[in-house]
Amino acid sequence: MTVVAVVVTTLLAIGAGLALLRIVRGPSVLDRIVATDVLLAVIVMALATEAAFSRDATVLPVLAVLSILGFTGAVSVARFAIRRNPAADLGASHASSRPDASPRPDASHLGAPHAPDLGASHTPDLGAPHTPDLGAPHTPDLGAPHTPDLGAPHTPDLGAPHTPDLGAPH
Repeated sequence: MTVVAVVVTTLLAIGAGLALLRIVRGPSVLDRIVATDVLLAVIVMALATEAAFSRDATVLPVLAVLSILGFTGAVSVARFAIRRNPAADLGASHASSRPDASPRPDASHLGAPHAPDLGASHTPDLGAPHTPDLGAPHTPDLGAPHTPDLGAPHTPDLGAPHTPDLGAPH
């Protein structure tokens, strides 16, 4: 079990180091933000690994809060990045950091979709849409609802009230 813990800790440390390197070097703000999100995920994984190794569940609420914060942060950044001009981060900063330093294609069309000009549009005539005639809807005849005849409510005939004859008074 110790070997597994050492391997996992080493891999998490390498991942955290690479994320920190990307946070420092950039080159764009979005790269730094994604690297920060990755670093938070590595921290959550390290805490979960420690909790599993020590069999201690007290860190689970912290993991839940960190996961929710990471998710809401990533969604907020994504919404913010969509509203920005996409060509601003695709400019020379990426081109100068690449080894071939060839110019990047123009990304100005990313804001609005571009449809190619295909000349005269031809839409084939398919005629009127065909709907099969299924006739009138069929409802089975179930007849009148059947309620069993139980007759009139039965009350037993107890006869006249009975008063015991005590005889003549003395």
